[in-house]
Amino acid sequence: MSRLSIFVLLVIAPVLAILLALLGLETLPVNPMGAFLLLVGTAYTAGVVIVYWIRKERFWEPLVGGTTTQQEHGNRSFSVVVCGMVAAFYLPPLEYLHAPEILPRSVSMQTAGMGLVILGVLLFIWARHSLGSSYSGHISVTDEQTLVRRGPYRFIRHPAYTGYFLMAAGLSLGYSSFAGLTAIVILLLPGLIYRMNIEERLLIAHFGEAYRQYIRATKRLVPGLW
Repeated sequence: MSRLSIFVLLVIAPVLAILLALLGLETLPVNPMGAFLLLVGTAYTAGVVIVYWIRKERFWEPLVGGTTTQQEHGNRSFSVVVCGMVAAFYLPPLEYLHAPEILPRSVSMQTAGMGLVILGVLLFIWARHSLGSSYSGHISVTDEQTLVRRGPYRFIRHPAYTGYFLMAAGLSLGYSSFAGLTAIVILLLPGLIYRMNIEERLLIAHFGEAYRQYIRATKRLVPGLW
């Protein structure tokens, strides 16, 4: 991973996470979605401090070890996904606080949004746990890495990205945010597709026919659909 990307992960992202937590705190009295933003912002900041600054773990590298055989150069997919995530996570509460109402704001919208957020969080945690030591924030494959097909990976190839999408959709719905929904369509989803294409190209190069068979047996983001 490039020095710029590492700087973003270790410095810029925690600052943004603190700001996200503050946004959540500001909207919490009028919208329960604020609790999610407060939790995410606090958890990410604390995680970076504990994992990197205290335990000195380079969490963007896979713990499985071995020699890197395939990797993305330039971290372009990281940049486009970060842009999409920032837009999808920040625009909904900002629109809710400072912009005129476009979509109807109701308890039912907030409830539906919170349901999607919880589903997305649970799926992300399940995917992260299933990957175990194979997890890496940087797209790379080592010679000791195995093809993970357990947990949610039995049904879809990129469950963590499905989790991101559900969380972003839940935020936009819960905050009744037209800007958030627009950001998902024009920034986040194209960014995730671009990153998935790079990942799968590297995994095919590393695992060969085993990964091609896996592609034929599963969908990308939505079980049975796509």
